[in-house]
Amino acid sequence: MSDRIALHTLAADACVLPSDGVVPAIDYSRFKYGDGVASIAFGRALADRFHSIVAPRDCERIFVTSSGYGAVPPAARSLVSPFVARMRRLAPGVELKPLRVHRLGVSPGDYATMDAAERELAVGAKSMHVDPRIDVAGARVIALDDIRVTGTHELAMDGCLNEAGASWIDHLYIVDAHSAAGRPSLESDLNGVAASSVEDLLVIVDSPRFVPNARLAKKITTLGRFDQERFLAAVPPSVAAWILDAVERDGLSHVPAYATGVRRLQLTAEALAKTTATA
Repeated sequence: MSDRIALHTLAADACVLPSDGVVPAIDYSRFKYGDGVASIAFGRALADRFHSIVAPRDCERIFVTSSGYGAVPPAARSLVSPFVARMRRLAPGVELKPLRVHRLGVSPGDYATMDAAERELAVGAKSMHVDPRIDVAGARVIALDDIRVTGTHELAMDGCLNEAGASWIDHLYIVDAHSAAGRPSLESDLNGVAASSVEDLLVIVDSPRFVPNARLAKKITTLGRFDQERFLAAVPPSVAAWILDAVERDGLSHVPAYATGVRRLQLTAEALAKTTATA
């Protein structure tokens, strides 16, 4: 059995998130590309909402996970720590443990731009699993995610968590956009509100508690050479190294949608390194 809770629900005719409230459009967009302050705010808000609605029992065994991923974590993973920390304050008698759902492979493009059929191909019913050494049997599982659109990912998560023996699954979203799922560009539009340019991305990287994620790494691979150079030259070396490592670990050079951009990024990084070495 499962249930669903969201901080904000988009109406069928809604095109944007509000400018203020629990889920401001700018904060949501920045969160998607690594703004850790927004992650903390959303994670805590989800914990507050869950506790007010569910009020878990003392001694109840609960695992908290994010959307499934392979090598490089998505933005949703940054919700787990603040959620767990808040819940431990709200319900100190509950046994809370973080959990990771493993995903096989990587999406063949930007998941946010895919329609329902493409998402079903990208996230198959057997694409997720939990480490069999972790005893989930009989426990409640809270699955945190940024947005629900078609529900494809939710079904895949349900399949793997039920197979692992979860007694109940709570899906907690920042945004539930299922009613507006008919617009293919909706999720991509929400993501890009405050992250449409290199300047926007640099502001996020420079923000307090910045947490790099898979979406940022993929975004950098899609930039042109000039923008890639501007980004790599402006960010701390540790961030540049993280991006290069992330695209390698996620195998993006083998994904047609990213392969050319990955090679361009690698060559740009090599050229910058040579320039720095001879300066």
